[in-house]
Amino acid sequence: MSCPNNSYEKVIDTFMSYCYENDIFNGTICITEKDSILYRKAFGLADVLKKEELATDHVFYLASVSKPFTTMAIMILKEQKRLNYYETLQDYFPEFPPYASKITVQHLMTHTSGLSDHFKLGIDKPNLTNGDVLNVLIKQDSPNFEPGEKYSYSNGGYVMLAMIIEKTSNKTLHAFMKENIFDPLRMKNSLVYDESKPQIAKRAIGYNIFREDDDYHILTTGAGGIFSTVEDLSKWNNALMNNRLIKRETLNEAYISHKLNNDSFTNYGYGWSINHDSLGHRVSHKGGLSGFRTYIERNLSRKTSFFYLTNFGNSIPMDQINEGLRNILHNKPYSLPKIPISKTLCDIIKSGGVEKAIDQYHIYKNESNKKYNFDEGQLDSLGYYLLGKKKIMEAIDVFKLNTTSYPEASSPYDSLGDAYTINEDYESAITNYKKSLELNPTNSNSEAILAKIEKLKKNV
Repeated sequence: MSCPNNSYEKVIDTFMSYCYENDIFNGTICITEKDSILYRKAFGLADVLKKEELATDHVFYLASVSKPFTTMAIMILKEQKRLNYYETLQDYFPEFPPYASKITVQHLMTHTSGLSDHFKLGIDKPNLTNGDVLNVLIKQDSPNFEPGEKYSYSNGGYVMLAMIIEKTSNKTLHAFMKENIFDPLRMKNSLVYDESKPQIAKRAIGYNIFREDDDYHILTTGAGGIFSTVEDLSKWNNALMNNRLIKRETLNEAYISHKLNNDSFTNYGYGWSINHDSLGHRVSHKGGLSGFRTYIERNLSRKTSFFYLTNFGNSIPMDQINEGLRNILHNKPYSLPKIPISKTLCDIIKSGGVEKAIDQYHIYKNESNKKYNFDEGQLDSLGYYLLGKKKIMEAIDVFKLNTTSYPEASSPYDSLGDAYTINEDYESAITNYKKSLELNPTNSNSEAILAKIEKLKKNV
């Protein structure tokens, strides 16, 4: 499909309506050009139980779209000469091991510190705080790599940035952002959610792809923690475009790909992913946690931006929606996003059983005009959803379907092994774990569970 000139609003609305009508977009969206709003609209529900419809002033958890705000706070403090980018983590937190003396604020901003992503350290829990993250990080004997050696996304690093902001300013991040960003820009529905648990009016609830509760449940800041609306994000976008908060030369540094120790470049600056291509100089960030998926993209060359906030989990094919919107805005041919088959099959299982869902899967997959996403991860997510619902035999059938659909992929056999293990069919589990390892010898999950099963069999 293509977009005729001067008809953005109609084409965008057709595109987004298709996404909503096919269960792949539930949220709010805003598209701007220079200082004007081209398109702003809400689709779907803020609260499933209450049947509350979304409006563009509903407040969503931003997830990692909070990170550009965190680096903005660092840049404000730098202009105020209250910190510099080359101060070290150990300057602020002497309780860290000696390696922290090599990790700078700049390393933290650019994900080149070597500091672990705390979500990979197994500490995700309700009401997780920055203090909890600090206590885990300081126990790490060494960084994952020499600071500046490579790019590795670290939420832990951004939690430390939040704590540095608080130490430098003598204010909570909640108070600092309100005083220095949200109030000056009149972002009246934006705030940092922290241990004080501030009240949030008109809040969208988070759900998973299967429309079940998956709301935000932690209290960390810096890596995430901000709640906002697309209306407020349009004010934020306008302020960035017009140098409302810091000097242009300071902000421009955020939009430059960071240079590593070996003089190669990452595709990340200070809180922004960086792209240079035929469409221009673009900066962006995506977010995802619990039921929330969020995105902002700003084309610095053409002064166009789009950003959206959603609350129905992985139902949204973000990359395909982003590509479609990007192409529409540049008068290029675009494709409609594919519908996740997992949600469609789940609905069929609920109404007609797993056999009917499997039959329908084959019918859809054989259609010449494929409108569904059949990636192996689709059946994988559905199978684990069914396991979580204690529907073990249905999960086994779904995982089996995945192994026949992707016989050369390791992951489907690993998942089927997990289901058989839960069902205490250890011989079938062993067969599938071994097949998974045969296809991918580095599969640590299959290797570990095989060892446990063998140990269990010896003790019987």
